Amino acid sequence: MMETICPEAKTARGNHGFTLLEVLVATAIVGIALGTLLGGFAMGHRQAFRGDITREAASIAEDLLNRYYSEAEIPDSDEGEVKDHPGWRFRMELHGLKVAISHEDKEPVESEVPGLKEMIIEIIPPHSSPLKLITWIPSTDAGQS
Repeated sequence: MMETICPEAKTARGNHGFTLLEVLVATAIVGIALGTLLGGFAMGHRQAFRGDITREAASIAEDLLNRYYSEAEIPDSDEGEVKDHPGWRFRMELHGLKVAISHEDKEPVESEVPGLKEMIIEIIPPHSSPLKLITWIPSTDAGQS
């Protein structure tokens, strides 16, 4: 007598494997989860790199300020390569400090502040956007009004 094979008999014998559809769904879920996690790590890495660049630029700007303060006369503008930082550049501008003063219904009036100058130091790192430091310093001009 010949034995008949039916689907119920096949599963009854303990065939406990995964179907192709189950494997594909599990792979897709793991792929989405990994993509989300790796995207978060990449964003954190970019933010840490940006923080490192900003700290380095602040240190360079502080060194430049100290150098300018030690000089007898600060130039109106300066630019060049940053010493000991290959690929980094800087630009400095110095001009009279102007403020806009306004009252409720009147147009703002721009006025220069005697005794102060505005110094803008722009640090340009390689392969990144420039960073600016704006500070006010005492004017060295005795006759400025």
